[in-house]
Amino acid sequence: MATASEVLRIAAGEIGYSRWTDPQPGTKYGRWYAQSHGSYYGASGVPFCAMFVSWVMSRAGQAFPGLPAAYVPYVLSAGRSRAVSTRSAKPGDIVIFNWDGGVVDHIGFVEANHGSYIQTIEGNTLNGRVARRTRAWGVVAAILRPAYTSPSTGGASAGASGMLAVDGNVGPATVRRWQQVMGTAVDGIISGQVVPDGRTYWRPAIDSSVVRYGAGGSDLIRAVQRRLGCGVDGLLGPATIRAIQAHYGLARDASFGPATARALQSALNQGRF
Repeated sequence: MATASEVLRIAAGEIGYSRWTDPQPGTKYGRWYAQSHGSYYGASGVPFCAMFVSWVMSRAGQAFPGLPAAYVPYVLSAGRSRAVSTRSAKPGDIVIFNWDGGVVDHIGFVEANHGSYIQTIEGNTLNGRVARRTRAWGVVAAILRPAYTSPSTGGASAGASGMLAVDGNVGPATVRRWQQVMGTAVDGIISGQVVPDGRTYWRPAIDSSVVRYGAGGSDLIRAVQRRLGCGVDGLLGPATIRAIQAHYGLARDASFGPATARALQSALNQGRF
């Protein structure tokens, strides 16, 4: 799980994206959604507000009923149990809009509640962009509140003290701490990894919920590779895992198992890699 501030940081990082300057067909968020929901969403340029919200929540490792989704009424239906009073909207809440009184139309994130209006971050707004908006209460159909982690806790594998559990399992809390120590963006995700083909090496101790596939590699892994002086491609493959194991004086078996994870967690608890 994530904090509301982590989700908003990821959403704000997308401000300025435009489907019209995207060099590939369709939209960034549609192509991501198409990986699990069909090629139609990838190249068609279908309205992407719900897919943007889904993408941000996925990047943060934060679940919500009905997500991922491409259809706003479905998100509202699935998430009704998380509805709160509209005027009590808080940063990180999901906001559902209705422009004309019919079926709900649009979705985004609440960034701030200014009393007489809200400030939001939305996808598919201002002619196909991700942008910060201000909205009147009259167009707000619902406010839905994800079950975020309290800012004072470290996440799924951090104890009340804020120390990581040295449990040999690399989950969102361990990845966030690793990113903090390495000075990269903190989203709890190891991004840009290759699609599993039966030869992946990170599986034994790295929770699949923190791994995202696709091109580009991970900034976190690049930072690790630069620190260790191995090839910098952003992929957590055998050469990088061997380098991590050598760094901790472990057997260099190229399998990121529990012993490697515990060595990493122990170091991170001391504020170092």
